[in-house]
Amino acid sequence: MKIAIDGPAGSGKSSIAKEIAKRLDILYVDTGAMYRAITLKLLKENEKDYEKVLKETKINFDGDKIFLDGKDVSKRIRENEISNKTSELSKKKIIRDYLVKMQREIAKDTDVVMEGRDIGSVVLKDAEYKFFLTANVETRAMRRYKQIDDDKVTFEEILEDLKVRDYNDSHRENSPLVKTDDAILIDSTNLNAEETIEKIISYVKR
Repeated sequence: MKIAIDGPAGSGKSSIAKEIAKRLDILYVDTGAMYRAITLKLLKENEKDYEKVLKETKINFDGDKIFLDGKDVSKRIRENEISNKTSELSKKKIIRDYLVKMQREIAKDTDVVMEGRDIGSVVLKDAEYKFFLTANVETRAMRRYKQIDDDKVTFEEILEDLKVRDYNDSHRENSPLVKTDDAILIDSTNLNAEETIEKIISYVKR
């Protein structure tokens, strides 16, 4: 069984997908973390060496942890420097092609919940269940603001950042963020996390 969950930044895809995987007892694949891990790896590399470096790169999941070449980088990839660079690097075709191939390999013989920006449209076109999870940008910004434990970051800054990311994600050349025709729209603006999870699981169990 393949479950694809796509949606804009700050829509809660990661936490929702993680909990759905737990309740259905299947593998959760955090594709955003994979892009962050690759960004961490390529941070100091020359672009002409990307192909060689990618061929030698290994990414693995163990529960909630992600390992880059055998090293746990779960915390390191959440740092601001990585967050800021990931969006830029993830536009590059060579990186997307490499990770899409890896993500398909993971899902080939395993039941998965996979979330990202292009899972239903590109990575797992054959997924039995596709969901497009969203909420209005103000709601997403407020949720993210409450999550961030940093007095230096304002709500307005997060809101502007999400607006820019929404535009970039939906206008990028490679694998833009789109809702596929066969994806079920889940608008969580007025739903809490538990209601959102139950709604998605209700479709899977029909």
